[in-house]
Amino acid sequence: MDIDILGCSGGVSGNVRNMGTTCLRLGEHLLIDAGSGLSKLTLDEQRKIEDVLLTHSHMDHISDLPGFLANLFDHTDKPVRVHALPETIEILKDCVFNYQVWPDFTQLPTPQAPILEFVAIQPWRSFKLQGYEITPFFVEHSVPTVGFSIKDSKSHFVFSADTTVSETLIDELNRLGHIDTLMIECAFPDNKLDIARQSKHMTPTLVLETLDGLAEQPKKIWITHLKPAYDKQIRHDIRHNPDCHHWRVLP
Repeated sequence: MDIDILGCSGGVSGNVRNMGTTCLRLGEHLLIDAGSGLSKLTLDEQRKIEDVLLTHSHMDHISDLPGFLANLFDHTDKPVRVHALPETIEILKDCVFNYQVWPDFTQLPTPQAPILEFVAIQPWRSFKLQGYEITPFFVEHSVPTVGFSIKDSKSHFVFSADTTVSETLIDELNRLGHIDTLMIECAFPDNKLDIARQSKHMTPTLVLETLDGLAEQPKKIWITHLKPAYDKQIRHDIRHNPDCHHWRVLP
């Protein structure tokens, strides 16, 4: 599976390691989330995108969606399909594409031929897209959120999105069966456990609790969404815990 990590940080900073916020590209035509990492794509690459999967409505996962759509004006003959929970779609309609923050591209350049089409998704209603079998699954966060299971003929990639440890998350991951690569967030260090729980994010210890609950361990663990203010401490916590040595901490 061709996964291009355009952005995976939990925030923005001038650190050369910071890639921008969450945006993954699968092949040439599909994105997961539309954070500031999307800006790494050239105009030609952006104009090849046909579908966007959104995990939730928080700014670090949608920040570049408006500008990306504006770049398609007069350069596409079909709308980009944005697949998201109904709650996420309503937030985007009410708070972003409302002619006050940004034009309503579901109506432009004409209602008959718009740039943007919203597609409502639901947890555990699988669908085929761009050659992948995609299954949204429920995760616990501060707003309605889904993770995504992505399968092709060779591998199974799971992106758990923004979430925290819970019986629900563990049950959902176990329901997915064998996982080749699990991309899971770790926004805070262990000394910020209380705020991680309150904001429904992870620390290294909470990631370990999640993994300990799985019936089968994923082949690969990718750690993502480190908040820049805590980047060094999170990496220190992981580096000094022998149970975490097989994790790949993404930039």
